[in-house]
Amino acid sequence: MAMEWLQPVDLYCERFGPGLLAEPLNALSNLAFVLAGVWVAARMPLAFAPRPVPLSFNLLAGCIALIGICSGAFHTFATRWAGWLDVLSIALFIYGFAICFARYVLDIRWSLAWIAAPALWALGVFVTAPFESGDLNGSVDYLPALAALSLMTLGLAFRRRPGAAVFALAAALFAVSIALRSVDQAWCSRWVWGTHWAWHLLNAGVLSLAMTGLVLAGRGPIPDIR
Repeated sequence: MAMEWLQPVDLYCERFGPGLLAEPLNALSNLAFVLAGVWVAARMPLAFAPRPVPLSFNLLAGCIALIGICSGAFHTFATRWAGWLDVLSIALFIYGFAICFARYVLDIRWSLAWIAAPALWALGVFVTAPFESGDLNGSVDYLPALAALSLMTLGLAFRRRPGAAVFALAAALFAVSIALRSVDQAWCSRWVWGTHWAWHLLNAGVLSLAMTGLVLAGRGPIPDIR
């Protein structure tokens, strides 16, 4: 069993052999997530002032940085255990974001807001049903998140809530990043570095925009403290 967790994984165009530095661009580009998490955490106190930033929002900012750390581990060690860290860190942010959207934007109390997580999972089953798990170079796994982000955008626009335009930009950028991830192997013969590193850079922007939109839509009216 231990050997299975240590089994090497080779999924991306850039990996040209074993070793910690076999995916330099894929590994280094994860610094963008760490910087994005720090940037979001630094900006939120300004957006929420004079109120404190909700703990859940700070945790989401931390999750963005965690994605960078776990993905960086995956693209250096390239083992099954590192791959699971990558997957779990992304899932933690996505489901946490959905729950916070339900709580702060839809105004659903915490005792029920958690239902957003299984609802997102059910949406994923529906969206991915026409595909095989390996389709689009594995990017089919991210289509549910794109669908959810698009639905959130439409909901905000329909209700004329702040942040709708930022959500729309995040969804558009996410669609581009998924497209780039999908062609990583297909373009390998023409571009030895692949495109996965661009997926990292664009997604750092996607998560920053999504958090900005969530803050705008979910902070509510600033109270009059005069």
